[in-house]
Amino acid sequence: MSIKLTKQRQEILDLIQASEGHMTADEIHTKLKENGKTVGIATIYRNLNVLYAEKMINRVRHPELGFIYDKNLHDHYHFRCKECNRILDVEIPYQDNLHELVEKELGCLVLEHDMSFEGICKECLQAKKDRKS
Repeated sequence: MSIKLTKQRQEILDLIQASEGHMTADEIHTKLKENGKTVGIATIYRNLNVLYAEKMINRVRHPELGFIYDKNLHDHYHFRCKECNRILDVEIPYQDNLHELVEKELGCLVLEHDMSFEGICKECLQAKKDRKS
């Protein structure tokens, strides 16, 4: 690790690692305030960028929320529910050479990629089914 793990960075990292899912910067800000910490939102964004650059957290683009942050560091896919907006990790075999296939096809250099699926999650499907009953 080439950065100093400041108290603020550690608090942000601890929150993300304790989370059941993914968190936005605003959710982190709110949680820190609930825990009696006064950290500005700009400071949170700066620290999230540092933690991501150091590969201590992962981040995923969300079409409505911007980036969301993930403790799951290994390569994996995501599923976004269009009903409740939750992002779920998809633990299926990851195609490691996907970026190489794109580079070969387009003659480009892929620097990073993310891949997500969209649909309706199990819980929302069940809720719809229950409403119909």
